[in-house]
Amino acid sequence: MSIEIKNKLIIISSPSGAGKTTLCKLLIKKIKNISLSISYTSRNKRLNEINGKDYFFVSQNKFISLYNKKFFIETAKNFNHYYGSPYKNVKIANTKNQHLLFDIDWKGARKIRRIYPKDKIIDFFILPPSKAELKKRLIKRGRDNSKEINLRLSYAINEMKHYNEYKYVLINDNVQNTVNKIYKIIDYDNLIIHNNNFLKKKLIKIINK
Repeated sequence: MSIEIKNKLIIISSPSGAGKTTLCKLLIKKIKNISLSISYTSRNKRLNEINGKDYFFVSQNKFISLYNKKFFIETAKNFNHYYGSPYKNVKIANTKNQHLLFDIDWKGARKIRRIYPKDKIIDFFILPPSKAELKKRLIKRGRDNSKEINLRLSYAINEMKHYNEYKYVLINDNVQNTVNKIYKIIDYDNLIIHNNNFLKKKLIKIINK
């Protein structure tokens, strides 16, 4: 299953603790014609999370049922919880004539690349400034015990090995600076597409005269 898309699919990936969720929230505020692809998950809702805004929280059985109905573009299982991006988000973005922003890992990004044309995707891999800084950020979040933090850190290092699958790789040493860089790259990409389309039309007129 695939859905034709009008605008871009923008993918932000990073290891846990590198800041991709914060970056996505800031990008939504900064860019007018963009919406966030809200994923489904089988994990429990945290205290500060809102169903339908942060995730759609469902039971594991419900998630598997949706998966079997080919409801998702991509799915992943992290730390014994399922995550998935629904096709309906692409349809909604098309209706609103918006870019669609994905906050997903490298496995999900790889699946999206298999489904949609390369020229419709702008993908970013976000790196932390250092391993020490990443561990500091994971501790600061206060969500996990020391054993879970070490597990996440080990998982994060393995994730970082996939950075070369992405068109753009950025080091997130300052959130606002990173957001501005992402914004400029998206803007530049749009400018190139617009310019290429303009040139094609001009060339057709010149050649056919």
